[in-house]
Amino acid sequence: MYRAALFLFVSLFLSTQAQARLQVDDPAILQALEAKGFSFKNLALELPGAAVSNKKLFENPAYKSIVLEIVSDLEAARRNDRTLAPSMRSTHRLFDARWMYSASSSYELVGVVNRLDRAPFRAGTCGEIRFLYRLAYKDSKGTYSRLPLTFNVVYWAEPSANNSCKEAALVWEKFAKQPASTSSPASLRISSLKSVEINLQSVRWPSTIRPDMGGYAEYILRVFERRGDRFVAGTLENSPDVDKLQKDKTLKSRLLAWIQDPKNLTLIDRGIAVLPEEFLAKKGLSVALDGTHRLANAPFHQLFTEEDFTNTVLFGRKNVRTPHGLLRRLNDLSCVGCHQGRTVAGFHFLGIDRKETDAVNAIAMPSSPHFLRDQLRREEFQRALLEGSEAIADRALSVRADKGEGGAGSHCGLGDLSFASWTCKPGFECRALIADDKVSRTGVCTPKSPIAGSFCQPGKITHSLNPHFDKVSFSKEIACRGGQFCEDTSVGFPGGMCSGGCEGLNEDEVCGSIAVLQSFNECLAKGKLTFARCLRENVRPGALARCSEHMPCRDDYICTRTGSGEGACIPPYFLFQLRVDGHPAP
Repeated sequence: MYRAALFLFVSLFLSTQAQARLQVDDPAILQALEAKGFSFKNLALELPGAAVSNKKLFENPAYKSIVLEIVSDLEAARRNDRTLAPSMRSTHRLFDARWMYSASSSYELVGVVNRLDRAPFRAGTCGEIRFLYRLAYKDSKGTYSRLPLTFNVVYWAEPSANNSCKEAALVWEKFAKQPASTSSPASLRISSLKSVEINLQSVRWPSTIRPDMGGYAEYILRVFERRGDRFVAGTLENSPDVDKLQKDKTLKSRLLAWIQDPKNLTLIDRGIAVLPEEFLAKKGLSVALDGTHRLANAPFHQLFTEEDFTNTVLFGRKNVRTPHGLLRRLNDLSCVGCHQGRTVAGFHFLGIDRKETDAVNAIAMPSSPHFLRDQLRREEFQRALLEGSEAIADRALSVRADKGEGGAGSHCGLGDLSFASWTCKPGFECRALIADDKVSRTGVCTPKSPIAGSFCQPGKITHSLNPHFDKVSFSKEIACRGGQFCEDTSVGFPGGMCSGGCEGLNEDEVCGSIAVLQSFNECLAKGKLTFARCLRENVRPGALARCSEHMPCRDDYICTRTGSGEGACIPPYFLFQLRVDGHPAP
């Protein structure tokens, strides 16, 4: 017992240290950094001076070129779905592009992240330093919120004169310990701007429209590269252009041969493969909910079958041991696959809320379970650089880190050899939340004795190439523990969620608030009160799963802040800042 407790303490301590060292995310420090040249204007557009509103930014041709491309994407979505509109009165809600050039909106720096572990993805560099920004607004009435749009401004980290990355690691250590003393971005030894990468929740349907999944959302993924005074669309890493490849059989055959090359198979297995640009797409669209089971998020399953790899030699590999495991790994390396692998509403990093954030709109855990679980691996890489030893960049799949997994919400194996090591800790069992015979034949670790937050409505998915027509059919409901009941998927709780009153809570449960759907939606539809007030006045107390950085929520749930300051798991679109609809007009 003592050894187990000591191991847990050390693991948690190391995890906390890694998170502190590999990212800077304190809002006060980040605001101070913006004043020193770390604003979106400074780093994405390489313009001097203080941060400005998006209306002012739109005067810049480089920023305008990005906005017009996103506007074009949104218009294309609307042409394909005439019910889409940026209004609560529409059944299908569209992101209001005016926020990108509004006088009341701007981009807030929410994190500076060390990704030196990505050095293998570009020879001659020491990986990346990422500057992450969230779109936010404050209107004339004083309503403040962030929106579900992130800009990831990526710079290459420079090697030293002798091509060593130790100095880059040392520079980061100094920055992370005293970020407020940093004089300028140049002190981080960043070289040329690699790209500006966008993740935008473009579409949301409420659970009343998609009752079998508890709602529906789409996320536009884009990469932009600087060309003169404009940005142009770049390719998405490891993300095949499915339409082009399906039409060009010769190109598709070349991709198959590339994958089957033993040298490339080794890199795929290690998680550091880089597909040649000729195969890649310039736009990605990831979909939620039940994201790991959606064919739209599995481009390699759209292109190939398991039979295509029947004669491919996979013996002795760590992650890719079966044709299904190979396709799953390839999907996970793509942008759309990774952004639906243990994410928070399609995002891996959302940032800590500023103090002006309304309590009913506040996040307790600002990064995804994948981001948190991956910190130990990234810390090991950083430590190796500092010590001058070999730094191993190999990475596990986004849904299951090599260490610290097996508790509630962890993905687990259901028989496929590639996932045989994905077991659950004592007290948990591996169960299929979504039965899936094609895209993702793995389950979720769930308590043997259900508690608040446990899933209770398992189902089976029927895939479609058009994600609008994916369908989940429910199987027999799982009984919750005595005194609790199953909150239904159809009212916004994906997979169902055990809950009840706040009496007799155990150590893994916390008392939180659950929206009363009908009165809450009626309040929003009237348009007289703010989202926050409608939510605050139309909730009831309920038992929820407790969460923290060391105990993340299961898929399709987010760790939000309760009145007591503790974390509680609820569906992400219950939060104002993580949905495109319900905000005031720009």
